[in-house]
Amino acid sequence: MNESEGEPDSEREELGKVIELRMREYESLRSEVVQRIAARQQLAGYAGAATAIAATLGSNLGYWRLVIVGTVVLVAFLYLRDSNDGIQRLGKHLRGVEDDVNDLARSAYGRDVLSWESRRQVVRNEEKGVWKLIGRIGGWHRDDRSVRVPAPRGGAQLGG
Repeated sequence: MNESEGEPDSEREELGKVIELRMREYESLRSEVVQRIAARQQLAGYAGAATAIAATLGSNLGYWRLVIVGTVVLVAFLYLRDSNDGIQRLGKHLRGVEDDVNDLARSAYGRDVLSWESRRQVVRNEEKGVWKLIGRIGGWHRDDRSVRVPAPRGGAQLGG
């Protein structure tokens, strides 16, 4: 028995194992966010290049040049918005994992261990005016209540 904590060592070890498993999920989700951001940036670069090429070199296309440029911009915008929505869903799930890990860590060690995604959402929520509007249009800012996270498969529950 761990006298300083008043908790059996085996219970603390079990909590540590659960925290380790949840941290693997957290790391996996963070990795997916980073990958989606990189893919989003690449697409924005390709769309910008395609738009510039079509706008400057397609002078003999006439009206069709505008159609091509408009189509590229629209498809890129829709992809970016969908990608940003996906990142927001991942962020909401990450905040749930943070809460779960922090609850377990408080039980085992007496302190929180994760906070990045939760703090980032607080900053997003404090954005004002034009930046918040642009974020909503672009899909990189959503209020928590409007972000829908799919239910887990197989009956698994977050935090249990």
